[in-house]
Amino acid sequence: MERLFQKITTRYGAIPILVLSILFMGSCGIMDVENPNSLTEEDVSIPSSANGLKNGVLSALMTGTGWTYASISTVSDEIYWTGSYESYKTYNEGRVAFEENEITVAGYPEISEARYMSDLAVTRLEEFDSNGELNDRSILVRTYIYAALTRITIADTYDNFVFSDGRETSPPIGEENMSQLYDQAISMLNEAVSISREIENETYEMQALGVRARAKHAKGVWEKLNPKGDVPQDPLVSGTGASDDAEAALDLMTQDYKAQFNYNEPQLQNYLANQVNSRGEITLSDPFDDIKTGEEDPRVVDIQEDFEDIGTYTENYSPLTWLSAREMRLIIAEEAVGTNDTEARNQINAVRALDGLPDMELTDTNFEEFIEHERRANLYLQGRRLNDMYRFGSQSDNWLSGEDALETPGILLPIPANERLANPDV
Repeated sequence: MERLFQKITTRYGAIPILVLSILFMGSCGIMDVENPNSLTEEDVSIPSSANGLKNGVLSALMTGTGWTYASISTVSDEIYWTGSYESYKTYNEGRVAFEENEITVAGYPEISEARYMSDLAVTRLEEFDSNGELNDRSILVRTYIYAALTRITIADTYDNFVFSDGRETSPPIGEENMSQLYDQAISMLNEAVSISREIENETYEMQALGVRARAKHAKGVWEKLNPKGDVPQDPLVSGTGASDDAEAALDLMTQDYKAQFNYNEPQLQNYLANQVNSRGEITLSDPFDDIKTGEEDPRVVDIQEDFEDIGTYTENYSPLTWLSAREMRLIIAEEAVGTNDTEARNQINAVRALDGLPDMELTDTNFEEFIEHERRANLYLQGRRLNDMYRFGSQSDNWLSGEDALETPGILLPIPANERLANPDV
């Protein structure tokens, strides 16, 4: 793998001026240039750059996701601090809105790069497509999906964000406007679904539908938690339209489908894996008990064992799941509670049956408890847990009195100090 981008340092900080990271998946002929390390803006403006642009977005998204999840998962009860890095200690204790936290400072540029690259790639690929110069339209579909995932990740984990453009800085989006990122993701995914159907590619149609379900559900979670500061009386999301997308995606999925970021093949470091498996700065939580059996939940055990399988992935390349049939069923179940409890129970039991766990019975009416547990077990290390903790009123044993996570449910990562110092618009 070769990361191909340059940054310049101005009085506004480090700004990407050429944004192109290319994953070489067994082939070196992705772009027709003699020296790929000297690519220019002109190079990424020609149709032959299409696949490289798409792969560049994926590379940046994977890198940014590893950094972002290391932060947000350590605040939650999924990971705890075990090393010497004080920045993780503050997360672990529930101090979220600390602008000088070194992990936030270092991770913010990574997910920012993914956002910038995705917008650049989408703009270029749409131009190629409208001019009839895009030979493989699935490249545009996949770029829409990755760009949407980038926005969802940012909105799920940051309280505020800045979308700067090359050398031009911008003001923050604003805390009250962060849900607009979900709308932007949905708009991209609408295009992805449409083109997938035009080119009759059911795999990409399924992924676009599934990620759109994620975006709609995540926006519903955001609306439950904003304005921040209180645990919602009714934490369950409904009426977002996510169920329709989840059902349509399920129709195209295998029974236990999952899509993962594969860090191992391109040898692209997953920062979260590095901190857990190599450095030992943070450690995965102890397995917790299943809601029915009272014994260790096998779903979280399986995810942990796979993530820590250094024989397969070494210490740095563990995968992260970004879409699954299990999540689709749990979205459908949650949105059905109160209007079709039979459907909600059936979807929960379909997920539990995958691991031979006993059903949620008719006498089990505590849907909120089941939804939270099933999401916690099946979506472990997928960036969902902290917001679920906030909306269901759960707390980490490590959170300290007076810290953000306890005092202000819903609080997420801030715009960090490096961006505030470098950007005069913040």
